[in-house]
Amino acid sequence: MFINSRDATQNNSLDYLTTDFTFIPEEAVVVPQHQTILMSLHHTSIPFSFYNFQEGRNCHLDYGLTATGVNSNSTTGTITIPEANYNAVSLLDKIMELLNAEPNVGQLTIRYNRDTLKYEFNWIPTTAAYGRLTLRIATGTNALTNFRDEIGFNSNKFVNGNEGFNVYFDNNLAGGFALDCGFSTDAASTTYFALASGASSAFWTGEGNQGTTKNIFSAVDVSASIRSLYIRSNLTTQSVLDSAVGGGFSSILARIPIDVDSGGVITISPSDGSVHKLYVKVKDITIIGLRLTDQRNRLIDLNGLDWDISLQFDFMEPEEKIIRVDKRTEVEKNKYEKFKEEKEKLKADKKKRKPKSPEKKPMDKI
Repeated sequence: MFINSRDATQNNSLDYLTTDFTFIPEEAVVVPQHQTILMSLHHTSIPFSFYNFQEGRNCHLDYGLTATGVNSNSTTGTITIPEANYNAVSLLDKIMELLNAEPNVGQLTIRYNRDTLKYEFNWIPTTAAYGRLTLRIATGTNALTNFRDEIGFNSNKFVNGNEGFNVYFDNNLAGGFALDCGFSTDAASTTYFALASGASSAFWTGEGNQGTTKNIFSAVDVSASIRSLYIRSNLTTQSVLDSAVGGGFSSILARIPIDVDSGGVITISPSDGSVHKLYVKVKDITIIGLRLTDQRNRLIDLNGLDWDISLQFDFMEPEEKIIRVDKRTEVEKNKYEKFKEEKEKLKADKKKRKPKSPEKKPMDKI
């Protein structure tokens, strides 16, 4: 069955989204009672017109400005990067452009280390009255839609896997660099890297010098929010186990790897599609719902472009179930069968050896 999103009914209130639709075939697919359906993804063609930074997913970053040594417990402002496909360099350029244009922020400089794959930070405030800049990646108003994972503060790595910390840079202007860098909550902060003075050109690389040198920055990952595409269907709600829902059943039909550059077309050919096969526990198909999402089940925005998919339905005869018994039961059963055979044999032999009764002659008539 070939389905193009243009020919289907879009389910989302946003008309430009073509990745959540319902298709009603003219004729229902009816499965005989003695058969089941093996459904497979035969082919799909998806334009790589979506962005790795998308509104509602990872376009915001909250910050807090306070005096030197003062902990931030509220959001001063928020920057929103435009939706687009960024790489590690273009992303840091956009962050610096937007953040440094904010009132009283001063000068944040970010550089990308190609050897470690990490960002490194230098910050110089305009005045000691705003001597601490806190990136509120954990407690900001947009904590669920920021880009902390993309810029190197992945909660797997940042501060021993604790996702409840913000990151701050503190500078009293005495030495020209953030004398105190570390992590904080809304209630308290902890110094992780500090310089006494004279370090206006130094960058915090993520390493510490307060009792530990462990680097707490993660690698920059501009594709953190969308590594693969997932096709989900209303027909496969009892077929695939998914760790994202605690190992329970999900509606995933297939995972589509993103193996082309932006602007290309992601294609699953018939030979590739043969691996995406699922038994479907329905006896008639009258409506097909399809969604194209990321790994967190968020809809992909193809920026108005359509995509298509071909589904293959194979009618399968159920295999005869073989109930296996444990070895001990099998041995006991064999012994019993042997005992029965021997008993029957003895019975037959005994019957053969039994003498025949003499025949009674009729009495002579007088």
